[in-house]
Formats: sequence, C-alpha cells, structure tokens
Amino acid sequence: MKPRRTPSPTPAASVRTTTRGRSAKGKSPAPKEEAGATHDRPLYARVAGELTDAISSGTYPVGAQLPTELELCEHFNISRHTAREALRVLTSAGLVRRRQRAGTAVIATPADTHFVHDVRSLGDLQQYAKTTHLGIAYIGTVSLNKTQAERFGAQPGDEWIYATGLRMDANGNRPICVTRLFLNPMLTDIEAKLRGSHEAVYTLIEREYGISIATVAQEFRGVVLDVHDAGNLGLPAGTPGLQVLRSYYDASGRLIEHADSVHPSDRFTYRMVLRK
Repeated sequence: MKPRRTPSPTPAASVRTTTRGRSAKGKSPAPKEEAGATHDRPLYARVAGELTDAISSGTYPVGAQLPTELELCEHFNISRHTAREALRVLTSAGLVRRRQRAGTAVIATPADTHFVHDVRSLGDLQQYAKTTHLGIAYIGTVSLNKTQAERFGAQPGDEWIYATGLRMDANGNRPICVTRLFLNPMLTDIEAKLRGSHEAVYTLIEREYGISIATVAQEFRGVVLDVHDAGNLGLPAGTPGLQVLRSYYDASGRLIEHADSVHPSDRFTYRMVLRK
C-alpha cells in the first residue's frame, strides 16, 4: 500500500470522548496444535483461525452451537485462557454470540461479519490490538502543516514520525481499516520496533520508552472514503465510512501518539458502555 499525502481531516460532525488510563467455543476439524510450537501468530489467534475456517466451510453453519471451552482445550491441547481468547476473537469479529449457560452460537459467516469494538477503559484498546493485526506498509517522517501542528501542540514544519498501514482481522483475511500514525519525534528508533509488533502501539511505547499514557482523547466522524482509502479497503470510492481519531497523552499533557483510522461503515461498530 503506497503512502499518500496526509492532509488534516475535513471538518465534519464529530463525537469526542476521553478515556483515562481498559471482544468465541468449538470442536475444530483441524489437527491439534501443541502450545509450544513456534509460529508467527499467537496460539489463540491460530485456534481462532481454525474455528473461523470451520465456520466458513459450513462445518458449523449459522445457528449451530460451537463446542465448549473444555472441548476446545482437549482438542487443541491448550489452556482455558487460550480457549477464551480464541472465542473472544470470534465474538469481536461478529461470528458468534456467547451467552451464559446457553453456549456459543454461530451468528454469521466470515463473508458477512461486522467487527464490534467494545470499549470500557484503556485496556480494551489493548485487547483490540490483540484481536486484530496492524500491518505497517510505510514508516518515515512527515512535516506537519499548520492544522496538524496546532492539534499536536507543535510548530508548523516540525517533523514527526509517520506510519501507515492496514489493520486486518485476526485471520488476516479482511481489512478493518486504514490507519495513519503520527508519533512524537522523541520516540527515537521506534520504526524497527513497530514492524512485526502484535500489541497496541501505546503499550509498546510505555514498555520501550518508559512513558505512561494517562489520557486518550477520541473523536468519531462520518466520512466518505476517498479513492486511496477505498482502494486499500477493496471498496469503491464514495463508500460511507467512520473515521476514529485517537490522541494519546502522558501525565503532563504532552501528545505522544495520534492515530487516524478510517473504517468502512459496514465492517465496524464502536460500542461504548458508560456507567454512572
């Protein structure tokens, strides 16, 4: 995917939220995998992939019940925690619905899925990164324009680290969004650390640079996909989309990371629970 010019988002009706420092059960026809095996993807993601393939092939059609967590553990030789994480991937992907004492039911095939992102705290942003994968296509630098500089608390012309890529579902079969990252230039040598990472960028920053993310500001905007984003997502230009802007700040209010993600409207739902 080729990088493109990075203009400031077009003003539109938006919703802004701030989060302070928090998304399937089955007997797969595939052979067991040992937990100690060496693979590029985490074990729970590989188990989720096997179950997704089984749903896609019709082994578990819509309306069917998947096996229990214990059956998953026995079949794949995995822990209860790994089984739950695999089922969480399927739930987030919109393939299954889990209900206490009712089991796990298949509610959609992979071709019909709609990713649902539940958010209650910063930890849920980390879980989102675990149940999807951001493939970095480009990493370099960008000179901030006036609008970007004002948003980031910087000066026009300042160079920030810039990365762009596609976030895919856990199986790497379908793009969820195009993501553009603007990273504070203080994060020296982060380029190599980003490639191949399977964790949320902000957790990588906290671990590698000792910076604690205290506040995340979010904005949601209805947009129309331009020719570049639509092409990367395999859709026609003009398709309705949802733009999610997240700004990550440390305790002093300094911006560390700004993420700009554009989702097709028919593939993503952002669900937030607020408690009194």
